[in-house]
Amino acid sequence: MAPHHPRADHHPLAPVDPGPHTHRTRRHAAAHHAGPRPVHPPRPHRGAAPGRPPRGDDRRRTHPLRRGHPAHLCLARPGRWPRHTGHPTDSGNEPRHGTPTRPGLPHLPDAGPGVPEPPPDIYAALVEAARRATADGPLAKVVLARTLRIPVGAPPLDAAPALLSRLAAQDRRAHLFAATLPGHPGGAGPDVLIGATPETLLTRRGDTVVLHPLAGTAARHRHPGRDRAAARSLLGSAKDRHEHRIVVDALRARLAPLCSRLDVPPTPTLHATTRLWHLGTVIRARLHHPPPDALTLAALLHPTPAVCGTPTTYARSLIRRLEPVPRDYYTGLVGWMDRAGDGHWVIALRCGRLDATHLRLYAGAGIVAQSDPAAELAETQAKFTTMLDALTATHDTARLSAESLR
Repeated sequence: MAPHHPRADHHPLAPVDPGPHTHRTRRHAAAHHAGPRPVHPPRPHRGAAPGRPPRGDDRRRTHPLRRGHPAHLCLARPGRWPRHTGHPTDSGNEPRHGTPTRPGLPHLPDAGPGVPEPPPDIYAALVEAARRATADGPLAKVVLARTLRIPVGAPPLDAAPALLSRLAAQDRRAHLFAATLPGHPGGAGPDVLIGATPETLLTRRGDTVVLHPLAGTAARHRHPGRDRAAARSLLGSAKDRHEHRIVVDALRARLAPLCSRLDVPPTPTLHATTRLWHLGTVIRARLHHPPPDALTLAALLHPTPAVCGTPTTYARSLIRRLEPVPRDYYTGLVGWMDRAGDGHWVIALRCGRLDATHLRLYAGAGIVAQSDPAAELAETQAKFTTMLDALTATHDTARLSAESLR
């Protein structure tokens, strides 16, 4: 099957790494191109993967939403995951600054110098252009991404299980995923999409659906007092609350026609990862009968303003013009759906694409009229550290993180 490289407007669906006791099939699979098998690291510990898929038939796939591009079916194999001691707090995560070498963590080759794409000063200028667009036209918000390309001295299928183990060790609440993708022409083999996303698009169980959008971000701090102050500042930020409300209002509008009941809290709450604070809102709904299946719902709701912008058409157009590196599967969806239509779909964030020689990391920031280019640049740097912490074998995250700002 010929590889394809969708751009930002494709918004593909990427498969999650499998759980145990499963042999995956897909209804109407004959209508799609079968993709390569995913990497098969052991099963994540409790809470790491997006939901726990039921035994029996379910579907995991890479599927670009743009018509005319092939879908990819991934078949899963059983596995086991090594358990590691976490760092629980009342929020589930302590702020972390680097991943030191610890007994039990698999070895990864040291990463080379990272190359930011575009350079930071160019990204800041693009943010300013996007900010002006939100202030002067119909565009209310747009999400601009940048990348950091890091040499990795290991083949993708060798590096991915070790990297996933490190991601599992550093953040107990993240949704871990890894999926093989078509490699680049002339490459040595398949690429691997890998990450640890904090954001659930939706979970469907029967006629009940739950969404948990995240928008509005602040970096965490090692010092508890500064960390609490950062959380309070984010929760009280008019700019971040406005950015978050745009996302929540868009999801409410898309979901409302399908629901007999829709509960949307009036204010967001804090969601913690080891590196970041986010504003989040848990939305609960009861669907009309017959309820649409989880994949249909995911296609209806995605892309949200949290990863694209609003209005969607204007945001997509600006993303295509301003972002120099195609997103490929970044900001796509990762998840599963069973035969009953239940499922769990998360957004492919805090992730990277492993090829034969490099790991390309992705990070984005939501731009509104009140945005500051320097602050948005710093936000993307903070988002890179989720993967950088797992990639580095010693407390070398500061070096790679600094390279993302050069």
